[in-house]
Amino acid sequence: MKFIASIVILKCAVLITVFPDNYAREARPVSRHASWGYVYHASKLSGEYLARTIPRFDVICVSGFTLDAAGRVRIARTGIINAVRTISAGQSKILYPMVTFQSAAAGRRILGSARLSAAAAGSIANLVSRNGYAGVHLDFEYLPPEDAPLLARFLKMLRKSLKGKITMAVFPPVGFPEKWSGFHDLKLIAPLVDEIVIMCYDLHGVHTGPGPVTDTGWAEKNIEYALRLMKPDRIWLGIPAYGYRWCGAAIRTISSKQGARMAKQYSSTRHRSGTLYLRWIDDGTRCEAYISDKQTRLQLEKISSRHGLAGIALWRLGFDD
Repeated sequence: MKFIASIVILKCAVLITVFPDNYAREARPVSRHASWGYVYHASKLSGEYLARTIPRFDVICVSGFTLDAAGRVRIARTGIINAVRTISAGQSKILYPMVTFQSAAAGRRILGSARLSAAAAGSIANLVSRNGYAGVHLDFEYLPPEDAPLLARFLKMLRKSLKGKITMAVFPPVGFPEKWSGFHDLKLIAPLVDEIVIMCYDLHGVHTGPGPVTDTGWAEKNIEYALRLMKPDRIWLGIPAYGYRWCGAAIRTISSKQGARMAKQYSSTRHRSGTLYLRWIDDGTRCEAYISDKQTRLQLEKISSRHGLAGIALWRLGFDD
């Protein structure tokens, strides 16, 4: 998933907390067309906001779970993880922990060793079992395409250990840098996971010049590619509630909420990509922004629904307008 504009390495102690078994060991079926919401563990979301917002979603996925270089799950010490658990249990939501590698180097080390891969699979299975999650959501990013077979080996190990669903965030296979998307080889992944979330965002961002963060036509091409390999009810369309602002060479993340306020202040149009486009002059510097606002997300949701997908997955709560 996108921890925008920087890579954060969490250094925290191992903490496995046992909670009442409020979540089904097997993920409950969700209604079509469903919604999935991501919660970033370090975001400053109030309990009131979470209590008001979580009921809108069928699936809640919270970050803050990392695999260290020894294959052990480490959990961030933030109160938001427990708050999400408590509220989700009260709302009978499907809840997944989002597990990432502590770093790309740690990920390569784990996947390159059968012993460490088995240890990591066991750690994830233990996390899910002890806390009664419906399964796990894997967010393994920025590993090279040549490691794709090692990822497949790990998923096979995890399947044997885990009681629950394996879901995974994947980079778009079409129109995205192959040096990143190649690791998520759907031909290898599709038979080994229950569901995927196609992260149809960051089409433009820190790795490019100015341009739309997403594009409705681009999203549709990626859906069509995935449908060749997976049934639609196993695919979620990941949609952004943010965009980027460029002022000269400087780039900054803009939430949809911020974009809605900026649209009242600066010149705005609807870009052909479906995103909101803003432009202005700031202290003599030309600025522009492409933002996935409420209208952009509605277009993407319609595309997802038209293809019969499981639903849309929003990155992330607190960014949306």
